[in-house]
Amino acid sequence: MKIKITHSTTYKYNSIVPKLIQSLKLYPSICNNQEIIEWDTSSSSGKIIESHLDSLGHRVQNIYVNNFSGQLKITSNGILKTKNLSGIVKGLKEKVNPLCFLRETDLTKPCKKIEKISKDAEVKNKDKIEFAHKLNLVVSNSIEYVSGSTTTSTSSQEALKQKKGVCQDFAHILISAARLNKLPARYINGFLLEETKSGENTTHAWVEIFLKNLGWVAFDPSHKKCIDEKYIRISTGFDFLDASTIKGVKTNYEGEEYLDTKVNIENCQ
Repeated sequence: MKIKITHSTTYKYNSIVPKLIQSLKLYPSICNNQEIIEWDTSSSSGKIIESHLDSLGHRVQNIYVNNFSGQLKITSNGILKTKNLSGIVKGLKEKVNPLCFLRETDLTKPCKKIEKISKDAEVKNKDKIEFAHKLNLVVSNSIEYVSGSTTTSTSSQEALKQKKGVCQDFAHILISAARLNKLPARYINGFLLEETKSGENTTHAWVEIFLKNLGWVAFDPSHKKCIDEKYIRISTGFDFLDASTIKGVKTNYEGEEYLDTKVNIENCQ
């Protein structure tokens, strides 16, 4: 399948920013599940400078802007050819030991509700692959998907307490439950090609769990399945904050910042 993506993030500042640095992880992952046919990232102000390839395979770019005010728009667009590898993510260019992803974060700390989810997902034969699939389904039913019901700082515990959330929250809950059972798990940022009633698209989040003899396997708890050819992988990390595609630093700025994102995804086969 060929998928065309246009993704823009617009920042608005109501006063002068003396110094602004934006670090970008917007380049699609290099792996066997997807082939980058074309990809470009641009900025309405400042110059995008290639920084480095990090240990997880992210192609990191930076934008430097001085004495800036008004609107800064960062746009990524391109076409990728994707494959359905039954959820198994192959050919990643990374150097990190999977065991690193057993580490808890504030957004993924386990609680009694996570412990119950783990117990409900137990399988008699102790097979880790079967357990991971069942865990994904149990997490899928643990909260209701309600758009706008949480923020980027909502933890897995808070989402479970209020019994609703978005894809980010489903991901954090699954990560927490997997790590509780000694399965390395990590947060994935990307895109999903799907029909929406409004015609509008957003970025999407899912989870990769490391399973012996298979490697990283990608589960989407908000859709009750493993990923297929409709998914585009962009970035990864311990949780939402760590995997963020854009991180900014402002010096000596006392004004306000407003954020708006737009995404368009289409099948261009």
